[in-house]
Amino acid sequence: MIIKNLLSDGYSVRESYRFLTTSGEQVDRSLMDDVWHRNIPEKVSLFVWRLLRNRLPSKDNLLRQNILHVNDLACVTGCGASESAKHLFLDCDLSYSLWLLIWNWIGISVVTPCQIRDHFIQVFFMAEMPRGTHSFFKVV
Repeated sequence: MIIKNLLSDGYSVRESYRFLTTSGEQVDRSLMDDVWHRNIPEKVSLFVWRLLRNRLPSKDNLLRQNILHVNDLACVTGCGASESAKHLFLDCDLSYSLWLLIWNWIGISVVTPCQIRDHFIQVFFMAEMPRGTHSFFKVV
């Protein structure tokens, strides 16, 4: 669609920006506003913003940009699966065990989310928990 617009309508800064900032998936606008909360360090906000838009340099993204070869997609943890942001943060056995340890350490039980967006919402709303748990979240 972007290329079609560029060919028929000429260059558009708005369309170029939209192309650069979207991953093809619809992202909830209010969710993006939560990422830039004043109490969240800027580097963390930038990382989460890139993660939610699937713009981290995971191996599947590097393959899409022709930086890696298809034979180099194996997860860095050695689990044998293809590396993607979703796999690294939610699906990989190593990350799954790490999240279980974190939730256990905090002393809460959660339903493990299937999507990164849902995981972010879950963690974000935990900030509403009692102040005693906030030191845990700073570490996380």
